[in-house]
Amino acid sequence: MVKKILVITAFLFAVLYHFIFYFQLYGPLAVEMSYWNSTVALVSSFILVFLYFSTNWRADLKNENIRILFDLLMFWVFINYFRSLWNIKGLSDLKELLLGCNTGLTLFPLLFFLVGVTPKYFPIVNRILFLYCMLIWVFSLFFISHLELQLFLLIPIFYIIITFPLQTEANRALTFMISVTVVLFSLSNRAGILRILISYFIVAVYYLIHKLHVSKRFFNIMIFCILTLPFYFLYQGINGKNIFRRTMENRTLTYGQHNLVDDTRTFLYYEVLHDLKMNKSFLLGKGVDAGYSSKSFQNLHRTAVEVGFLQLLLKTGIIGFLLYLTLIITAIFSALGKSRNLFMKYLGLLLTGYLLMLFVENILSFNLFNITIWLIVGMCHSEGLRNLNDQEILKLFRSPVFS
Repeated sequence: MVKKILVITAFLFAVLYHFIFYFQLYGPLAVEMSYWNSTVALVSSFILVFLYFSTNWRADLKNENIRILFDLLMFWVFINYFRSLWNIKGLSDLKELLLGCNTGLTLFPLLFFLVGVTPKYFPIVNRILFLYCMLIWVFSLFFISHLELQLFLLIPIFYIIITFPLQTEANRALTFMISVTVVLFSLSNRAGILRILISYFIVAVYYLIHKLHVSKRFFNIMIFCILTLPFYFLYQGINGKNIFRRTMENRTLTYGQHNLVDDTRTFLYYEVLHDLKMNKSFLLGKGVDAGYSSKSFQNLHRTAVEVGFLQLLLKTGIIGFLLYLTLIITAIFSALGKSRNLFMKYLGLLLTGYLLMLFVENILSFNLFNITIWLIVGMCHSEGLRNLNDQEILKLFRSPVFS
């Protein structure tokens, strides 16, 4: 019971931090998060670090290879954390490392893997996320005029949509209303809209594929081909070809975030990869507090990168990226090929979409998007959840939180 209370506390602190961060940034005040408010996220992270080292959470992870892989990833994260500690020169550097959402806190969402892989936390995690989205949706209606505030506050809606088949009729109607409102008032944010559309696409299309009895082998081949696309695009980009413009076939558009088909990523690839090359940091990365020299933003140490792949490469190098990638890809194929229920297969498809967007969007930060992703990775690696049939997963989803 103590462990469950600690898990719930860590999750609630993470939810609270997410709300405070984005309401301050995009709400009426439009101010950046103070370091003191970031202590909420730090407390959540420390609780999970404590659980990681002191509890037998691995008992719910039956695959020894995945246990080793996750431990290697966390070991590499801590190594890069201590590399950054070594470079601290004053109190301001220490505060930035411990409390910066794009520095020290960036990779702590990985620890929510522990929560996702444990079946007994499945009902409470889903209940908290749904209640958060419902309450914050009502709250956000009073601030609907603030551009994209609702979208950022309600980031977990992309996952709530996936739970559509498990919800009651009333909750389905509410989920649909929330997602429609978010889309209508956040059309300028392509990443957020894509996540919502991908979620609805997964629920609709996979249902049809299941009814048509498409073979598992064909489906796995299709997913494999989709997963190779980012590497093809990366190869083309390294050879100087602008994939974004070639894909959209439109060279007359002006630059800007409000242009949904504009290329706002190629220059990031150039600057980050050039910085890594100059510092000879491709293999090991530069540590969790890493920044890159950006002429475009006139910043010699820019810690935020709007492309998740580049941010991961910058902080943990090729080693960290490969560990991160392998955990997610194995989660995808475990969910698609070893699950007895449709819901876990939905999650595998959702991770496929995440992996594709990792090369063009999905900034790594301590927020409910990255936390939810690592809850999903844990769920996909949970043999206990994968072995449930459709009726059993439905019963677990709707079971009382404290039973």
